Amino acid sequence: MTTTTLPRLSATTAGRTARPITVLQFGGGNFLRAFVDQMIHAANTAGVMNAGVAVVHATPGPDRALELLEEQDGLYHVLLEGVRDGQPVREFTRVDVIEKIVRSHDQFEEYRALYLSPEIQVIVSNTTEAGIAWVEGDDLAAQPPASFPAKIAALLHDRFVAFDGAASAGLRIVCCELIEDNATTLREYVLRHARAAGYGADFERWVHTACSFHDTLVDRIVPGYPRDEIADIQAELGYADEVVVKGEYFGVWAIGGDPVVQEVLPLDRAGQPVQFMTDIRPFRAKKVKILNGLHTAMAAVGLQLGAESVREAFERPDVRAYLDALLEDEVLPSISEPREELRAFAAKIVERFGNPYLHHRLADIALNSVAKWGARNLPVLLSAFKDGREAPRTAFAAAALLTLYVRGPEGFEPHDDAAVVAAIRDAFDPADVPAWVRASIAAAGWVTDCDGCRDRLADEVATHAARILEVGIERALVELPAA
Repeated sequence: MTTTTLPRLSATTAGRTARPITVLQFGGGNFLRAFVDQMIHAANTAGVMNAGVAVVHATPGPDRALELLEEQDGLYHVLLEGVRDGQPVREFTRVDVIEKIVRSHDQFEEYRALYLSPEIQVIVSNTTEAGIAWVEGDDLAAQPPASFPAKIAALLHDRFVAFDGAASAGLRIVCCELIEDNATTLREYVLRHARAAGYGADFERWVHTACSFHDTLVDRIVPGYPRDEIADIQAELGYADEVVVKGEYFGVWAIGGDPVVQEVLPLDRAGQPVQFMTDIRPFRAKKVKILNGLHTAMAAVGLQLGAESVREAFERPDVRAYLDALLEDEVLPSISEPREELRAFAAKIVERFGNPYLHHRLADIALNSVAKWGARNLPVLLSAFKDGREAPRTAFAAAALLTLYVRGPEGFEPHDDAAVVAAIRDAFDPADVPAWVRASIAAAGWVTDCDGCRDRLADEVATHAARILEVGIERALVELPAA
């Protein structure tokens, strides 16, 4: 059977279970569908939830993907590929949680009826990094207001009035936007809009006491619609599914704030990779040091070794040995948690690097590496300095980054702050590497907060940079002290 004769995926051809709409979801893009909606589906299947999702298209204008999803009655497949316990894994799931799609700008009354429903318990959002922004003068009387925070302010006030301020009408608001303190920031803007609109102290009190805003950290690579292999995938599914979404098997969803959210989103009880915690900041710091820090180091080293992707670099024995030692001897000791728990957490992250289904380009990871090294790797180095430990591999990563920017492989061009790149290149003098490194550190804005740390940072990075320039990165990498 060819894909042209396959039945179109729909409730008629595949069937579905109708569920009460308890989740209002702002955004219906690939990430939310392969992450949040896939997990809600798993929880429904496990019997720990009975939740339907209404997707809100929150911006004016058409969205072809949502139109296709409507044509398929909200049904679609998620393909998750990756590594589990060292073995490749590839799983299809037909997700049937999306009960309704509504356009807030074109179908306002339908949208309003949804958010005033007593069955709604949760708002989930991913309005992109630009979505949670303060827009001065946004009209909260508009149907709807323009910005996302103003929409939420107006929505909550409408609900507050409709339910006469009942605490039971409060909502759990869970933000997935890729900014720090995402829900905390949203709450701040909601309250600012409320004050500007004169909603009153009773409403503000209700927002604080009846509603809860939950900062989150989300992690799953979602390439999206697998256009290059869609014919084979549809043949495998037995349906013409036009909104298949492909994602990484690995996933982490850390949800902070009031534990009450666990009652309405018990995803962990369905075996989903969700962790609830009062404050996600320590978890974020841990994840940044382990995953993002290793990525930054790997990109600086791997690109100079001729590797193009994470997997290609990771499969090199010298790079693998370097990363293993960097993690065990330098990164993990900088985190104040039980070592065995950290090792288990790190093992799942490192397992991602060998995912045979993903082509994660090192050049993409290297974007804005100067600031990334300062945020992700420098704290590891400073922790070692303060504790009297050595951190040669972290310093080596900084040296690899600086030498990459001045003598990178053919065809490589840094995508970074232009002024910083120019300063690093202008100061480059192979005859005086220490002076060049000091000038580069100053240009990069890598700030140290301990006596003597800045000089030690410069000296150690300069030593590694000089060796890389003299013998090449491959030999310099091998010469690092054994773990």
